[in-house]
Amino acid sequence: MWPVFSYFQARNLDYATEATYATAIGLLVDFVGARAADYVDVTRRTAMFNAFAHAVLDGTVRDGDDPTGLWWHPRTGARAKKLIALACEVSDWLATHHGADPINPFMRRASPSEQIAFWRRWNTEKATSLLGHTKATSQVADRARKARVVAQPGGSLPTRERPPYFPEGHIEALLFEGFLVPGDQKDKRPWVRWNLRDILITLLLHFGGLRMSEPMHLWVDDIFVDPSDQECARVLVHHPRDGIYDAVDRLTGKRSRTTRAAYLRSMYNRVPLTEMSGHRHAGWKNSLLNNRDRNAFEVFWFPRSMGVLFLKLFRLYITHVRSVTAKHPYLFVTQDGQPMGTLTFTKNHGRAVRRIGLDVAKHLGTTPHGHRHAYGQRLKDAGLNEKDIQLAMHHVSSLSQAVYTEPEADEVAARMRSAEHVMNSTTLTLTLPPLLGN
Repeated sequence: MWPVFSYFQARNLDYATEATYATAIGLLVDFVGARAADYVDVTRRTAMFNAFAHAVLDGTVRDGDDPTGLWWHPRTGARAKKLIALACEVSDWLATHHGADPINPFMRRASPSEQIAFWRRWNTEKATSLLGHTKATSQVADRARKARVVAQPGGSLPTRERPPYFPEGHIEALLFEGFLVPGDQKDKRPWVRWNLRDILITLLLHFGGLRMSEPMHLWVDDIFVDPSDQECARVLVHHPRDGIYDAVDRLTGKRSRTTRAAYLRSMYNRVPLTEMSGHRHAGWKNSLLNNRDRNAFEVFWFPRSMGVLFLKLFRLYITHVRSVTAKHPYLFVTQDGQPMGTLTFTKNHGRAVRRIGLDVAKHLGTTPHGHRHAYGQRLKDAGLNEKDIQLAMHHVSSLSQAVYTEPEADEVAARMRSAEHVMNSTTLTLTLPPLLGN
């Protein structure tokens, strides 16, 4: 298991993703434990994996009995495919870094249909990536000709549905009722009455479109006054490890440019939050860094007035809440003065949602990620084009934000009804059978 922990550290995965990987690995370990005697010969490794893949998809219960003792029930094709793929991915990494034999290697020549599917996916990714000009067919030609020995069973159903987003009509209540501090609801001092820290984070998610983990990586001096609007905040989110920091020598006053990881190590003997564990951890996804000079991206407030509110609350937070003696540069801190991780915010956000009478559920859009969905939908409703939305949401590929702006079925039906009214009624006529009337 230690190599698996090393894999998690190397990938900087968030806890939800790690849990899914752990599920896949655990299933494989359990299956090997139950069926090892049937596959003692090492040459039957791929046969064992094939049996595992089908067991994940179809379950192991037959006619009310299960001789394996696993008692797995069938899974959906999409879920089974995901778990099987993750088990393969970890196996490939162990083979590369620890000399293990892969359980499902790329040793079979891909069929023409598999090669066509590969190139279709690759060309789509290249066409929609802002870094597509760096991708060359020669780099992946060999990979296109190979396929895994065991083809994955199952698959995803062709569904298209816009993900749920946090209901816009409840955002004001969430901010100023949900984040009230219990026992201090009537205090006239804003920094006592409200949890300003969590309000600031929620503003970044809902009106800045950030992922939940990204505000945790902000440092105090990542917040500026916007040069074009002295009342609005300008926020730069840096890569937690490779982001640039202009350090000032306390003795000479000279500035020197370094990375955030190097500065944390030299000044505070710390590592980035992506390398922390437990409730201090915060993940990082592949975001488009539109400020190349600093390895950072800028928050685009929408509406811009929320940047004004953010700056006002930020000043109160810095003056009255965040400790000036904190031994780290992070902006958002817990009560003990340590950097805040995503788990703490998730719990606080859930309590705030329930406090205003809503249920906490992903399918309702009331989890923290629902705010990002709301941001993307708001941009789409305002008429921004796909490229603008891609840049505002810091997606490397335009495909990434398609799910955020997917129209709902009732919207499509309404537009079709409107279009039907403007059609010439003589364009399409039907003569109905007598039994159906006119």
